[in-house]
Amino acid sequence: MEIRQLQFFLTVAQTGSFSEAAEDLFISQSSLSKQIISLETELGVSLFDRSRRKIALTPAGESLLGSARTIDDAYQAMLAKLGEYRATPSLAIVAIPVIAQYGITSYIAQFRNAHPAINLTLEEREASAILPSLNNHQFDLAFVRSNYLDAEHYHTRRICEDRMVVVLSVHHRLAGRASLALADLANENFIMFDRGTVVHELVLDACHHAGFQPRIFYASLRVESVLGLVASNSGIALMMKKVVDYRGHPDVVVIPLEETIASTIVLAALKERKLAHPARLFMDFMEQAIALD
Repeated sequence: MEIRQLQFFLTVAQTGSFSEAAEDLFISQSSLSKQIISLETELGVSLFDRSRRKIALTPAGESLLGSARTIDDAYQAMLAKLGEYRATPSLAIVAIPVIAQYGITSYIAQFRNAHPAINLTLEEREASAILPSLNNHQFDLAFVRSNYLDAEHYHTRRICEDRMVVVLSVHHRLAGRASLALADLANENFIMFDRGTVVHELVLDACHHAGFQPRIFYASLRVESVLGLVASNSGIALMMKKVVDYRGHPDVVVIPLEETIASTIVLAALKERKLAHPARLFMDFMEQAIALD
């Protein structure tokens, strides 16, 4: 039996789906299934009832669940302790794709200059993939939006705050307005960021609160694509102001939204995991750097 097999088992048990678990673990579904079958063969029991659309734990699987969590917790605690003694200390950080827009890249550079002995790696991923990868201990820390973040499970350090604005083509009929309410946009085509991004969910919730369902014309993960379609007057977008300001586009206008829809970028860490020394150093560094700005 391998630790990773127990970790795979825990992820499947949490998601209730082999396909979702495979996505969270960044492996193929067939590889995941083979690992679970290998674990079941070694233990001599079936861990999952696969007869239903949403798989469920068998009694044997329920029995294993608590022990697997205990073993994984002990394993992660051991790694964190041993990390203090590595010849080359390491720090892995994951971030949503806005680190340049919010000035995070300069903080990263300052930290690397101050601590050249730490092997720091930084990876950008979409919001929907960040928390699963943090929960699976693939990364030590994460830059994410705090909206919908479960405060019971994560320590956070505030980095900066942003506010949603309306982005229109310069040729749009509302382009001359000083401000706009969400109700003014009820009949517009919406150019959105893809489902799974926090901004997508914020827009849906805000429109629902305003009494309408947005008519989504196009969705993309790329800021340039969203701005390009808005500039062509194919629809309107609700975006975070600093993101729009950073990218810029000569054929769009940015108009304040009368409702306040804010989002805070935070540096997050799992509460259940003891941070290794490099991660603690970076958390403290960010807190001091933000206080000085």
